[in-house]
Amino acid sequence: MGQQDDLEARILAALDEAEVVGLAQTLIGIDSTNPPGCEQRIAEALAAHAAAGGLDVSLVPVSAGRSNVFIRLRGQGSAAGRLAYCGHLDTVVTGASQWQRDPFGAEIADGVLWGRGAVDMKSGLAAMLGALLAIHRSEVRLNGTVELIALVGEEVDCAGATHLMRTGSMEGVRWLVVGEPTGLDVATAHKGCVRVRVTTRGTSAHASRPELGRNAILDMAALLPELSKVDLSAVSHPLLTPATAAVTTVSGGSAVNVVPDCCSAEFDVRVLPGQTVASVVSQFEERIDAVAARTPGLKADVEVFYQRDAVETQQDHPLVVALQETAQSVFGRPTGVRAVDFFTDASVLQPPTGVPTVLFGPGDTGLMHQTDERIQVQDIIAASRVFALLPVRLL
Repeated sequence: MGQQDDLEARILAALDEAEVVGLAQTLIGIDSTNPPGCEQRIAEALAAHAAAGGLDVSLVPVSAGRSNVFIRLRGQGSAAGRLAYCGHLDTVVTGASQWQRDPFGAEIADGVLWGRGAVDMKSGLAAMLGALLAIHRSEVRLNGTVELIALVGEEVDCAGATHLMRTGSMEGVRWLVVGEPTGLDVATAHKGCVRVRVTTRGTSAHASRPELGRNAILDMAALLPELSKVDLSAVSHPLLTPATAAVTTVSGGSAVNVVPDCCSAEFDVRVLPGQTVASVVSQFEERIDAVAARTPGLKADVEVFYQRDAVETQQDHPLVVALQETAQSVFGRPTGVRAVDFFTDASVLQPPTGVPTVLFGPGDTGLMHQTDERIQVQDIIAASRVFALLPVRLL
């Protein structure tokens, strides 16, 4: 047996699989839905478990009742840099639909763990922390630091990731692995998001004399069919589906007896690596100009009110190769390389820093944000094994 094989065997022998699953259950049992975004209780639970296992832990307040968590396993040197595992503490709300099981009950039935956050992404957090604890207990000394960064606010505004960047806490990170669900594939890219608000401007009048005003809602009704033709196909990607633009909200009018002078439509645009905000805005402006040319008096403006960049790391990068090799050693088969359509905290962390970044984690992406969210227990354990062994190959 070679030295690497010996180190990996020691780490896997120290991995407490029951502990990993139990931690996932504990985290799911804590309501951290966002909004409202009260993640302090889950942050403290994660931190307490790590501290009890002998890891270095710190909680960094982001705002009232919200803290990021830093859990570090320091190696015997710093030259190799930092490997950062990253996840988020919040979940989406449970929704109005009836669940088959209590969304915070964390029940296991027939090898399946149920609950809000089971997929997105409390199981990933448990798998990553379990991995750090296994390395620590194995007494394998790495040449660099491995850490788990658990962030608040990913599901709404990436508040935790933004705070992380603002405080310089990404300095020294050499590799970033985001534990979002990928079905245990290696995801080397994900889309970004640009949210666009188009507003038509009319003239208000008493609803009894509509001819004295200009109805902004009617102007929006004329615009929407054309805006639905926004074409973002000029850029393509070998792993990602085409860019999309979807109208998701429309609002206008102030009272039932007043002709509305303002109407807004908001669009969720999912962009590919290489697509710019300017190119998105120009598409909307071109469509508005086309309608305005045949509709005298129509006035509309375009505003970008939210932006998250697309993320990509080349498939032959050493981080990608090391993660694939590690996964293959755990699964006994080659693991797939893919991309995902949703965006993550990596949109905030990777573009400004250039840190090589991949997504890898347990869970079916089709069950994210769904009623009856659930995950295979064996996938949580498999992910934790990969997280535990990857540092041996990188550090």
